[in-house]
Amino acid sequence: MDTGDRTVNTTLDDDRGPSRDGSTGTGPILLADLTSPAFAAVAERLDLVLIPVGAHEQHGPALPVSTDTLTAQVLCGLTATFLRPRVAVAPAIPWGVSWHHLGLPGTISLREETLIAIVEDTIRSLHGYGIERLLIVNTHGGNNAALQLAVERCHRDHGVPIVASVYAYSLIANAAQELLGPEAIGHGGGDESSVILAIRPDLVGRTALGTREVNEPVRRVQSIVRAAGGVLPIVQHRTTDSGVNGDSSQATAEAGTAILGRAASQLRAIAEELMDIDIDPFRR
Repeated sequence: MDTGDRTVNTTLDDDRGPSRDGSTGTGPILLADLTSPAFAAVAERLDLVLIPVGAHEQHGPALPVSTDTLTAQVLCGLTATFLRPRVAVAPAIPWGVSWHHLGLPGTISLREETLIAIVEDTIRSLHGYGIERLLIVNTHGGNNAALQLAVERCHRDHGVPIVASVYAYSLIANAAQELLGPEAIGHGGGDESSVILAIRPDLVGRTALGTREVNEPVRRVQSIVRAAGGVLPIVQHRTTDSGVNGDSSQATAEAGTAILGRAASQLRAIAEELMDIDIDPFRR
């Protein structure tokens, strides 16, 4: 298995990309790029479909509002490339539950019920074509509660044998903590800034990278509650005027490439477990 420290190709659309029918190529199989007949042929041999789920929300003065979605897409693309032709990537769901970021410009937030419905309909549609193993790759923490309900309903109510959701931002943060230190971790911090520098450096406002003031008492109490498995809701602009927590002053594209490589390697291991486990116990 790849260690994740080598240089990785973070693009989803390059000269090594998929063929129109998914039969040749070395990049990821992207379902959105296939014709209807090609999709039917690909679906017959797929063992797993990855569904990237991100958000459209403010990430401070340096990063684009598409940060979470871009990250989810690239993680899925890297993983599907490693596991081609057994794995394909569905179109990303680019909005999430981001009500706590609405106080800062640029955010589009879904209600929890809306995200659940979108995910349920997406999975039910794919399952209708014979796809029985699906993995949601989520990079926005505000989506977690809704996605847990969505995957439970898809299994319980719609009979999808294997459907799971992983909080892939945790894979990013864990890798970044080793490479950049704990102070870099946070919304719009050095972890996310490094990743976007590796993916889309043209979208990063480099002069705006750095440290930002945060409401430390609020962040401390939130951390205590989270450590106990709980949640303490608060709007982001009350914890930090800039919308950012986490030091991005040391962010680099090289660090971002290493972070993505390590995270994709972990995601690959999860995907392999889901593909190789006996599906019979999961049938209802």
